[in-house]
Amino acid sequence: MTFKRIQFYFMSTNPSSLPVESYDVAIVGAGPGGAMCALGLKASGLRVAVLDKATFPRDKICGDALSGKVSEALSMHSPDLLKDFERFSEKLSTTALRLVSPRGDCLEIAFTPRHYSGSALGHISTRLAFDNFLVEKLRGAPNISLLKSCRLNSLSVDATGAHLFCNNRIIKTKLVIGADGAHSLVAKRLANFTVDPRHYSAAVRAYISGIRDTRPENYVEFYILKDILPGYLWIFPLPNGMANVGMGILSSALHKQRLNLRDKLLEILSTHPLIAPRFKQATIVDGVKGFGLPLGSRRFQISGERFMLVGDAASLIDPLTGEGIGEAMLSGNFAAKQVLDCFEKNDFSAAAMRRYDDAVYGRLWNSFQLHSFLQKVAATPLIMNFLVRKISRSTAMKEFVASMVEDFDARKKLASPSFYLKLLFE
Repeated sequence: MTFKRIQFYFMSTNPSSLPVESYDVAIVGAGPGGAMCALGLKASGLRVAVLDKATFPRDKICGDALSGKVSEALSMHSPDLLKDFERFSEKLSTTALRLVSPRGDCLEIAFTPRHYSGSALGHISTRLAFDNFLVEKLRGAPNISLLKSCRLNSLSVDATGAHLFCNNRIIKTKLVIGADGAHSLVAKRLANFTVDPRHYSAAVRAYISGIRDTRPENYVEFYILKDILPGYLWIFPLPNGMANVGMGILSSALHKQRLNLRDKLLEILSTHPLIAPRFKQATIVDGVKGFGLPLGSRRFQISGERFMLVGDAASLIDPLTGEGIGEAMLSGNFAAKQVLDCFEKNDFSAAAMRRYDDAVYGRLWNSFQLHSFLQKVAATPLIMNFLVRKISRSTAMKEFVASMVEDFDARKKLASPSFYLKLLFE
């Protein structure tokens, strides 16, 4: 932290009036990534502070989709936590998807039972409910302090430790975990992160009730539309007859096209021939809200001396789907393991932290690279029209595509010219 930043902080806040608290680890952000990291330290005996600017339960603007990686991360932590999630009532299981091409062809695929998530493709749960489910697992742990309404204003790290300057206290700690989301202050200050529109997506979402033609199979729906490429519009069902409806687009394309995403979403819902009839009697609840998605389409150094970044703060969002909850939780698990290793060896150096980078990217990077390529494929209307039309007419191809959700080797075939040649001459 520069002298000017320190000077500004102390000019605006009198540090002598703030209490000073000492911990072994500070986790900035109690979302899925931060909560999973804290859960991994629950039995460690380390003194852990979990800071969040909000008070839980709180809303988080998101698509609310929980992919199979969520169940994987829960299982990685403990089988009991996965069982608790399976009993969690404020979620809806999805067993099929509908993909609509730019020309309006429709591909529908049902999914067979999976290793981590039973018979479901994934789940949908509001972040209000799901994030609180995880945070509640932290309560009662004697070594974990959940500091609510605690906004991080600035921080500094040196060879002796870290100082976090918050709105209502100063925290001294040996190690910092940045789990503070897409606009992470930890990432900006300690890793010099900046937004690159080529690796960032903008999105909007609305909660909507009264949509017609919802399926008992709880389809998740994706519409590839020419006006929002590379990107898509989604309709995700929620419990109690609600749906999360939104769309996202690569920020560089958004700027080039000068789109107002909020206005564009409302326009599509009222005029698109396949969508508008279903929304005639629908009601938007609590407005259309926007959020940003730092994509995993480029590789960063996500750690350094005495710090690690998890989830959105580390730009670990899938470049194709825009999913990031499962990725955040997996990185939170890896971060907790690295914390334990650091304290065991009393080594908080940047070199030691690289084991965390290796673990995260060892699990996610191959998928991110493939999905970054497929993002470009999906942004080509001619190819998407061809794919949806051909696959929708073949039971064997539908089954093959269904297997791709869990089988990465099968998914890699989408990057091979032979796959498209086979479709062409089938």
